This record gives sequence, C-alpha cells and structure tokens, in this order.
Amino acid sequence: MLILGIQRLVVLETPKTGSMALRAMLEPYTLPASDEAARHVGHTGYMLKHAPALAQAFGGGLETLAVVREPLSRMKSWYRYRMREKVAHLPVSTKGMRFADFMMAYLEDPPPTFANVGRQDRFVGWNGREARVDHLFDYNRLELLEAFLSERTGDVLTLPARNVTPKTKPLDYSLSDAVATQFEEQNAEEFALYAAVSKTGYLRRGGVC
Repeated sequence: MLILGIQRLVVLETPKTGSMALRAMLEPYTLPASDEAARHVGHTGYMLKHAPALAQAFGGGLETLAVVREPLSRMKSWYRYRMREKVAHLPVSTKGMRFADFMMAYLEDPPPTFANVGRQDRFVGWNGREARVDHLFDYNRLELLEAFLSERTGDVLTLPARNVTPKTKPLDYSLSDAVATQFEEQNAEEFALYAAVSKTGYLRRGGVC
C-alpha cells in the first residue's frame, strides 16, 4: 500500500501487476507510513485497518487506485515467479511442476500453498458492476497509469523495470479444455472485472473514463 499524501491517493498493490516498479516510481511522493503498511492489502483490509486513521489525518477520505491483469496471464506470472531457486525449498515452490498441475491445484478448495494466489475481484471489491476502488488500470495499458499519475504529481513519470521474473527457456502453458473452462467458470467475476477495465484501459468508480 502506497500513501500519496499531497495527491490524496492510496495505491493498493495488486500482486503480480508490476507493483515493485510502481513503488519505485512513486517513492519520492509516498509517506513513510507506506513502508509500515502491509504491501498487498486489498480494499476491504484498507477500509478496515487504514482508511479511518488516514481520513482523520487528512480531513477526509483518500481516493484509491489499483492495477488489474488478465486472469490467466496473472496465473502464468505466479507460476514463473514461484519457480525461482530462492524458494525452491519452500512450500510455495512450483519448481519441477507442470503449469497444468499448478492450475488444477489452484482450482482445489482450498488450494495448496503453492497455488494460493487470491483473486483480483476480491482484492478490489468488485460486485459484478463496479469495484470499490476508485481508479482501476489495465496492466496491458500502463501508459494510461503513467499519464494519470503524472497529472496527479505534476511530474512526467515512467515506470522502471523491477522484479521481472527471469525467463530461461520456453515454458509449456498448455491446458486441457476442461481445466481452462473450469478456471473461467470458477473465476467468472475476475474475468468480468478485467473485461470491464480492459475495454478502455481505465475504469473509474461510477463509470468508464
């Protein structure tokens, strides 16, 4: 979670949507409290644990912002990220695992540790029509996010490359029709969220901008 006091904006860092690059770009504008808050707190956690104190400190509520990503692309990113040697000895590791097995594990209820990656619709408080987050941006259109934040800060901002998962050899992302269908059905709300945001690349609460 990044708190931009002067801009009256809180960035909720959706996992696997370039949050490290976003954090690096916004470092000159964020308050020290950003370093003390949990990085990947979603909208519900923000409203319960942080929003009241911030509203009191700033004399009113702050706007919220988040980035969302195409659901299957995000799953591929999680799979690659958890293949790295640094976590090979931990329960989160996907090293030596097929992507298809990772996806089937994710569909279990509850999923095992290595496939427990959450859902973006829940992170942003999507109710099927709109999100509770004020500003949502498409990961595939980050130039729109850069333009928005440049306008808010008054500076020209560009996202740096940060926390990019190394790609050594081509990976097999093939899925059976049954698994792909089950993923789409089980995550229908997340797909609906992304469809709404991706239409223009930027969805503002209450309407498209």
